[in-house]
Amino acid sequence: MVTGAFGGECVELHTVYIYDRGGETRVAQIQDVSEVHWSRDRDAVSEAHIRIEGSACSAQADILAAIEPKRSEIVIYRGQDRVWEGPVWRVAWHSTYVEINAHDVMAYVHGTPMSKEYSNAYPNVGFVLDRIKGIMDHEMPVWENLTPPINVLPHVVYHTTPDGPKTTSATIPFEMTVGEHLQHLAHYSGIDFVTVGRAIHFWDVDNNLGKTRMLTEADFYSEVIITAYGADMAASIYVIGEDGKYGHAEEPTPYYGPWTNILTAYNEEGTELPGQEELDSQAQRSLNGRIPVPVEVRVPDGSGIRLNETLTINDLIPGVEMPLLATLNARRMSQRQKLDDVTITETPTGETIQVTLTPATTHDPIEPTL
Repeated sequence: MVTGAFGGECVELHTVYIYDRGGETRVAQIQDVSEVHWSRDRDAVSEAHIRIEGSACSAQADILAAIEPKRSEIVIYRGQDRVWEGPVWRVAWHSTYVEINAHDVMAYVHGTPMSKEYSNAYPNVGFVLDRIKGIMDHEMPVWENLTPPINVLPHVVYHTTPDGPKTTSATIPFEMTVGEHLQHLAHYSGIDFVTVGRAIHFWDVDNNLGKTRMLTEADFYSEVIITAYGADMAASIYVIGEDGKYGHAEEPTPYYGPWTNILTAYNEEGTELPGQEELDSQAQRSLNGRIPVPVEVRVPDGSGIRLNETLTINDLIPGVEMPLLATLNARRMSQRQKLDDVTITETPTGETIQVTLTPATTHDPIEPTL
């Protein structure tokens, strides 16, 4: 805890600046910040919240009043590291404090319509990442041709692999925004994305954005738990379509018995209802990893994590693989985890860093350019 220039208690580790659109022209520093909260989220738009209290508000009234949502940007430093940035979304003046909300640069993508038809319908089946690149390269220049530009498209990174997921998606003009389509692809078509600073990374969901060192109980403030999930076990999956059609996959197991799940089929945007081959494929994908009973090494969502010289803030990128070892339980186990999101909050009383992990895939990690 430190005493700020205007006499109030403020954060010590983080520094907050106002920039013009594009993140290159610094306008002002916001001093005596009483709370900083920011995150990095996989397959979502992350947010930052800034709070200024008491005399710091009136002393900086002109600076705060000049902040213009959807034109001004917030840039956050943690020590010497530039850790988060994006356009201001909301400024709220209360009787004793001011709060600023900002979204990461993916917000620009969500504010951009898909202005023409994009079809990967048969026979134009293509890789999902190629489809995304084609859409981004065509639609985002409307922002990059402004003065100043948003300065996002030059920093987009596509982590392509020879066996990446393919798509038959087809969309019509102005059916949705680019961001809405990307979230649909992330949900159904085997890709992930994350925003880090001004860079948006896209990759195959079966790969990971690098790898950290092995983590143990000593790295967390919460207990590391080994859990066997009977609810996730199934020996037979039926995926139900329309008109009585269904897909099926099973792995007979007399030991467990014929435990069965029934799921609803999905189809890609603009495509016909799934055929028999796709229904069977969806059933098989849903069955994968369910036999034997899945066992996970995990920490509770939002668990606090300790940083040190071998695990830094720059390692906490959603999508990285984080091997996790549990040794203090009656059952000892290690498992590859993937970082889903990280949330950082600093107040005058200190900083907390919380993470959410999920089991990783078995594919090799890829090396990102962060």
